[in-house]
Amino acid sequence: MGNYKNPGKQMKFDELFRLLNFCKTIQTEGTDPFDLDVKKFLETLKRYHKTKKWKSLDDLLLDAEAIAELAKIIELQGKWIKDRSSSFYIDPVLLELKLKMLEPQQLATAFFNSWHPIIAMDRITPQRLKEGLAYWNALLPLGARNDEFPFPSAIESTFGIEDLIELNILSKTEFDYSIKAVLNDLEARGRIEYHDFIYGDAFETSIKKAYLTSYLVNEGKAELDINPLEEEVFISPSNTNVNAKADHTQGRSIPVSLSYEDWLRWKGKQKRN
Repeated sequence: MGNYKNPGKQMKFDELFRLLNFCKTIQTEGTDPFDLDVKKFLETLKRYHKTKKWKSLDDLLLDAEAIAELAKIIELQGKWIKDRSSSFYIDPVLLELKLKMLEPQQLATAFFNSWHPIIAMDRITPQRLKEGLAYWNALLPLGARNDEFPFPSAIESTFGIEDLIELNILSKTEFDYSIKAVLNDLEARGRIEYHDFIYGDAFETSIKKAYLTSYLVNEGKAELDINPLEEEVFISPSNTNVNAKADHTQGRSIPVSLSYEDWLRWKGKQKRN
């Protein structure tokens, strides 16, 4: 800013000096650039031009400085708008007003649509929730724990038909009927490649059939024949003799891979055939 020697003249420029200092304050402190009324600033400059008839070098330097500072503020205003629009900025006062105007049902719907819980009842059973709660309740307080965080112990349990019935996913009658239908289908088709027997028109029904078939195998009513070299798995009805039943008195678990991608490949192969 210029060094003005005429005290009387400097008194006349006090309003302009205040505007210039305000511009510098906005730039240094990062306050809202829209606190400065650009239109009023320009009107002040225009009034000084008309009434003071700037002619001296100091007058021209002051005018140039005022325009330069005003241009910086306008640039900051443009950047402010760009930042707010790119981040979907909403004025807090406006947001509070909108929330107060919403009906309870509308507010609940908005919350539900934006809610992303880390657990849900359709993904975890009440039994597993109880086990998780029991684990956390059994933990020592933070001050009494060791440096190493304890790992949860493995739960040696299976998810059987009793769990499905207890959760009301299906009834005992429905389960027995489904098991009989799968067994009848297997007896009618005889020895067959496992995936050809399991997979069907829908992937969901294929998964259900795989679960029912695993129950038949576990009960000794069906047998799996695995060829690890050819990576083939065949399933067939069990023999009805006593020895076959004796071999299956203790259940066995054989993992067989099932996936949606594999089901799609199977469907494509069936169409080509």
